[in-house]
Amino acid sequence: MKRYLALLLSVVMILSLGITAYADNDKDKDVLRVAANAEASTLDPSQTTDASSQQIFNNIFETLVYEDENQNIVGKLAESYEQVDDTTYVFHLRQGIMFTNGEELKASDVVFTYTRNADSPKVASYFRDVESVTATGDYEVEIKLTQPSAPFLTGLTFASNAIVNEKAITEAGDNAGTQPVGTGPYKLQSWNKGVKLTLERNEEYWGEKPVFRTVEVVAVPESTNRTIELESGNVDIALEIPETDHNRVRETEGLQLLEQPARATTLLGMNCSKAPLDDVRVRQAISHALDIPTIVKAIKGDAVQVAYSEISSQMKYYKEETDSHVYDVEKAKELLKEAGYEDGFEISVLCDEKKENLDIATIVQQLLQQVGIKVKINTMEFATMCSEAYAGNSELFIVGWGSGTMDPDTVLFSCFHSSNAVEGGNNWARFVNPECDALLEKSRVVFDDAERGEVYAEIQDLLAEECPWINIWERKYFVGIGGNVESMVMDPNSCYSYYKVK
Repeated sequence: MKRYLALLLSVVMILSLGITAYADNDKDKDVLRVAANAEASTLDPSQTTDASSQQIFNNIFETLVYEDENQNIVGKLAESYEQVDDTTYVFHLRQGIMFTNGEELKASDVVFTYTRNADSPKVASYFRDVESVTATGDYEVEIKLTQPSAPFLTGLTFASNAIVNEKAITEAGDNAGTQPVGTGPYKLQSWNKGVKLTLERNEEYWGEKPVFRTVEVVAVPESTNRTIELESGNVDIALEIPETDHNRVRETEGLQLLEQPARATTLLGMNCSKAPLDDVRVRQAISHALDIPTIVKAIKGDAVQVAYSEISSQMKYYKEETDSHVYDVEKAKELLKEAGYEDGFEISVLCDEKKENLDIATIVQQLLQQVGIKVKINTMEFATMCSEAYAGNSELFIVGWGSGTMDPDTVLFSCFHSSNAVEGGNNWARFVNPECDALLEKSRVVFDDAERGEVYAEIQDLLAEECPWINIWERKYFVGIGGNVESMVMDPNSCYSYYKVK
């Protein structure tokens, strides 16, 4: 174990340096400057579920309902709602709410949004049980379901199900991802891709207006550079401060380090539709060949915990899985021999430029070499990586995956139901398993809490055996603040509300 730890630590010490050019000596206290770890891929909510995009459009758009601090579903753009019967919901919209193009929010916009989302592979699973969405008045929407659905309401709180303006989306066409029109506290001022994205305060916002007139967001993939930007005063907020810099931030006068356990994990995924990964024995062999606790220790130290499930321990119905992922090189070799790959094979792993993901890829490459598997690392910009994975072009892939809600349906149905194993779908693993499908469908119609927990335990056990993902660590968000910022509300989904920053 010590020998492997030394190996992994030596791999992790390889750093890529280079300071981002983001200095702005004109310090305007009405401007909030943010260093993000990745750039948004699109600002069209229905076309992505990635956190880097949601961090932006969470400030531009709003959902019909949201999950409050007590995990109750309460109205947002909907002033109120009621469940008429087991399959019928009626939502009453607030009147006088304006989109930033001057259009008033109407029931027709809600119908348009949800109908459009039902056709989007990224978010269609949230509307799988929806039979119809009807405007029963200018400010009233009726949604009928095909069957009672336990996760339905919770799914409407997901950031990618935010309400868009029908006229704006129709006029923008293919440019909807760069021309967002919402009802939120901010609107897009400019987006110079690869340089900076700027939000400006929506002066017509119906709710409490933000403190900062302008928010400037720049992507800084190299983690230590985000810390340097914060220390130098070039930014007020730096997202995802690396573990090596935690004490540095804590000990610097004027800076604070905030932390939040996340509803997310970092994982190594496998495209089950491609040989040799279509053989469960190969996937299990890869799992046994990886010393996950030591990888976590080498890269993250004691800052996070090993992930034992596809869902975070911060979510409902979490079950810790341990038996199926024990580090055992000889077992890995035995499984490869059974599958006909005694001499190993070559495979590629896809990841973005985030340093910790590169570290994982490098360590995976080293460890799999011990069982004869030669790994090529394909690194690319985050949005491009997502496009490749959505298209099914990956073999192995490294990514962080989170849930926008406490309900595991957000991750498990979306990522492992066969209906989402399509181009553009969130089932990047292209995992197709009839037994898993049946359990996932059952989980949606069971309302008794204990019984639903039992179904999700079965699902997690099945996934542990089938290995479409190898879970690595449970994520925890560390954010550095300073400069113009006194306080910031953390978010377990990393959909930061810059309008709430004080």
